[in-house]
Amino acid sequence: MKWIAIAILLAGIILCAGCTTAPVSTTQSIPVTSLAATKTTTIPDVTGLWTGMTYGHSQTEGFRQHDRSRYNISAQKGYAFSGTKEYIRGDGKIYYENFSGVVSNSGEISLADNPKGYSFGKLTGPDTMELHYVEDSSEAKAFISMFARQKS
Repeated sequence: MKWIAIAILLAGIILCAGCTTAPVSTTQSIPVTSLAATKTTTIPDVTGLWTGMTYGHSQTEGFRQHDRSRYNISAQKGYAFSGTKEYIRGDGKIYYENFSGVVSNSGEISLADNPKGYSFGKLTGPDTMELHYVEDSSEAKAFISMFARQKS
């Protein structure tokens, strides 16, 4: 009889100990925000002809500076855009390359050149931007360009 009373007392203690916490839910309510519910933002328009100064260094050509850099952003769809750039190399010739790029709501810009090289930068005003170009290879290059959009 004594063992039965101890067993009932232990069972009661164990059951009461489990009742001190709230039951665990098998589902949780997680807030979901849809794109439609977020704040409306405007994607910056970067189309147009951008011209300006370029400064930098190339492993094969040394320090360079010129005022004939041009980026023609001819198409933009949402955040993505494309175009052609022209620039002068140390041999004095003008070169052309296609590029693909993206712009963020805050005006940050990323470009990938064809055949190689990357530019990162930002809009510094509605019609001004700064780009940093880097290329890694045996002909490593690093340039900074300050551009203004040409008015039509």
